[in-house]
Amino acid sequence: MMRSIVVLALLPVVFGVSAALAQNDSGFDRACYGTANPDQAIKACSSVIAGGFAQREDLAAAFKFRGNAHDDAGDYDSAIDDYGHAMAINPADAGAFNDRGTSYRAKGEYELSILDYDRALALRPENAMALSNRCFAKAVLDRLEEALIDCNESLRLRPGDSSTLASRGFALLKLGRSKSAIADYDAEIRANPGNPYSLFGRGLGKRQTGDLSGGNADMAAARTIDSGIEEAMAKLGVRL
Repeated sequence: MMRSIVVLALLPVVFGVSAALAQNDSGFDRACYGTANPDQAIKACSSVIAGGFAQREDLAAAFKFRGNAHDDAGDYDSAIDDYGHAMAINPADAGAFNDRGTSYRAKGEYELSILDYDRALALRPENAMALSNRCFAKAVLDRLEEALIDCNESLRLRPGDSSTLASRGFALLKLGRSKSAIADYDAEIRANPGNPYSLFGRGLGKRQTGDLSGGNADMAAARTIDSGIEEAMAKLGVRL
């Protein structure tokens, strides 16, 4: 969910691209490292990987960014494979572990995603995005109090982050703390008015507090944006 936000948030902290690569082919540099569409990035990163560059950090970064491109294209298995190559070259890159965790999460493999978020946080304990991602995965698995700890710490590091507020709202909703969940969803929806997950979650929270008309209106709006939202939320453990 919201993979583009995850990728953009990670760009400032990824392993640095060496000057040697940028000088060797600035076109590959621009295409592979975040400015192309997924198909173009995959092609460009593949050329970098096949080019035999001597700098190990260049190769690790190329694998990771090709993984990002596969992820954005919905090819999560290829993304996971590329992140594995990146981590084998540079096992200290917390971002690669976080990104692979996100691919596992997209496949519904939440236990594996949490293991990768754990590894990312062992390398960078104040990685707000990994904490936010782990919060959501734990909430799906009903490890709800643990999820709140992660989301609260993520918000301490990055106050007001909308994706983390949505994840905390989700955990609070599952805990039955409806008013607190609604407050988090309100803040997230102000930043992202068209997020069907938050609209549907807020609707459920409102219904739990007795506001049936407001809850039904939110859920209807969510269904208008995504007709499959009720089924998607049910797979996450939240049902009417």
